[in-house]
Amino acid sequence: MMKRTAIILAMILGIGMLHSCEEEKEHVLNLDNVIAPSITSPDAGASFTLTEDAEGELLFSFEWTPADYQTEGLPQVRYLLQADVAENNWEDATTIIDIAETLSTSHDITVGTMNTLAISRMDIEPFETGEITFRVLAFLTRANNQTWLYSAPVNVEVTTFEQVIEVDADILNVPGNYQGWAPDNDDTVIYSLDFDDIFEGYMYFDTDDVEFKYAIGSWATNWGDDDADGNLQPDGANIVAGEAGVYKLNVDLNQLTHEFLRTEWSIIGNAGDALGDWDTDIFLEVDTDYFNDTWQTRLSATVQLGEGEFKFRANSDWDINLGVEEGSVLEHNGENIVVEEAGEYTITLDLGGPLYLYSLIKE
Repeated sequence: MMKRTAIILAMILGIGMLHSCEEEKEHVLNLDNVIAPSITSPDAGASFTLTEDAEGELLFSFEWTPADYQTEGLPQVRYLLQADVAENNWEDATTIIDIAETLSTSHDITVGTMNTLAISRMDIEPFETGEITFRVLAFLTRANNQTWLYSAPVNVEVTTFEQVIEVDADILNVPGNYQGWAPDNDDTVIYSLDFDDIFEGYMYFDTDDVEFKYAIGSWATNWGDDDADGNLQPDGANIVAGEAGVYKLNVDLNQLTHEFLRTEWSIIGNAGDALGDWDTDIFLEVDTDYFNDTWQTRLSATVQLGEGEFKFRANSDWDINLGVEEGSVLEHNGENIVVEEAGEYTITLDLGGPLYLYSLIKE
């Protein structure tokens, strides 16, 4: 069935191309007289500060004047709105992003769409300011670049925000001496995505022998471990971790059991000489400034990578490994993360929320 569909599609496209060629034979274009589109909105040099509160709102409408081929009876003009990193000057085809194809001479863009474009495709980090350049490509047929007309590019400046993926989850507080024994601190928690009283999460303990417990919003309901044997008791003794580091915490309130494991996170794969061939770990470091500001666990490394793939894993072992699920979301035993272009990258692993996230930003 797939082969038949492909053949039919090829035939349809072939017919369309023949039709286009026939039309071009009937109408000889004088490319000296054509008029390219021109962007009229936004203004060149415009500056936009993007905010999470306005994520779904209209940022602006791209608007441009129509292209004029000055020949009657031509196919309808189509337009392609494109973006690129400003300093690339449209010289690297792999960095040019097609935003929208349209018959219209305008295209709306929301705050959230611009923020995603800036962060994920233009390498502008959250809360940073950078320039993006836009242009409009007019064409009669994509197959014949003799009909392509480009507008003059327009650069705009955007300041991004950190987009938060919202997800429903139950929380279990983890008060301890590392955060002032605050059972109502909803930043130091682990999560149950299935609301089944089975919780998991990662916590950074910045000193050795941190003491902690589990609680539900106050000391009225809390658990400790009297015998340090993995069994929880109401109002039990403080649980004592070991060496400072990032700890994986698992709690089952149905069985009143818990486990904690110190983890050292790395990337491993075949993306360039630095990683070798799935036999070399490159370790990530905890972002302590981020932890001090948010209580959240984030690790990162800046690495020279080549084309290839990699994954995250803990303690140089495959028992705990994270690969991509969808977009920037990771899952246990997920798919390999693909590096499409060689270069120096900052790799970030965010273990602080109900979803584990990553970013891969080319320097």
